[in-house]
Amino acid sequence: MPRKITAESSDGKVAASSVRVLARGLSILRAFTPKNSWLSNHQIATLSDLPRPTVSRLLASLTEQGYLEYSLERGQYKLAAPVLTLGYAAVTRADLVEVTKPLMQQFADSEDILVALSCRDGASMVCYEVCYGSNMLTLRVGVGSRLSLPKSAVGRALIGTLPHDRREQLLEDIKPQFINEWSALQIAFHDACTQIAKQNFYISVGTLEQGVNGLGVVLDISGAPYTYVLGLAAPAFRLEPRYMVERLGPQLMLLKQNIEKIVKNINLQRGSYA
Repeated sequence: MPRKITAESSDGKVAASSVRVLARGLSILRAFTPKNSWLSNHQIATLSDLPRPTVSRLLASLTEQGYLEYSLERGQYKLAAPVLTLGYAAVTRADLVEVTKPLMQQFADSEDILVALSCRDGASMVCYEVCYGSNMLTLRVGVGSRLSLPKSAVGRALIGTLPHDRREQLLEDIKPQFINEWSALQIAFHDACTQIAKQNFYISVGTLEQGVNGLGVVLDISGAPYTYVLGLAAPAFRLEPRYMVERLGPQLMLLKQNIEKIVKNINLQRGSYA
């Protein structure tokens, strides 16, 4: 006898299916870089790690809804105005970026380094704001850049700062994407935890790019919608480990404390996180 389908079980399946489709659609949108270059069906499938038939169906739907543009001549897609407008509003709203940028730029200028504010998105750290010293424009990092979470200074700072249970869950989530490197990465994660416990910031050697060193520290902002991480980077010959430990690390901690203090005062005035 066929099983009777109740309204509750049917609604539950529909909800689960809708969430799955939404997640896949967002994966496709995240495949595009800040430059919004044209991408083919095959490229999007590779970047989103979704089956090509699924990608084809979602691309057709997203294009029909106006979130993507399709070029018949190229046979490729790019983000359309509605998505770009939403992204611009998210980046430029008067939030933590507005508070941190002047302080970040002052630090970048005084030490001639790159300073970035980032937060986690899946297995990446997305840069919300980036400030450059006069000689740092050649580093290939900008607003919207995605840094590998397990391989970047900001990502490892986040890993090293999280409580044990949350850290284990995060690592379990990203492990399948780095399975061939996992043994080596686990050593780096242990080092990150040790560094954070000892000095509250993390120092990396060559994790951003070859020949580039960096530091990372997590901001402690109660009520913030994300966990934000401050990072800095410069060529390795400019950032020797001893200089990073003795000067830049303490300076980065001071920047962290100043930002946290300013945000706390704003929260007290507004009654909540903006």
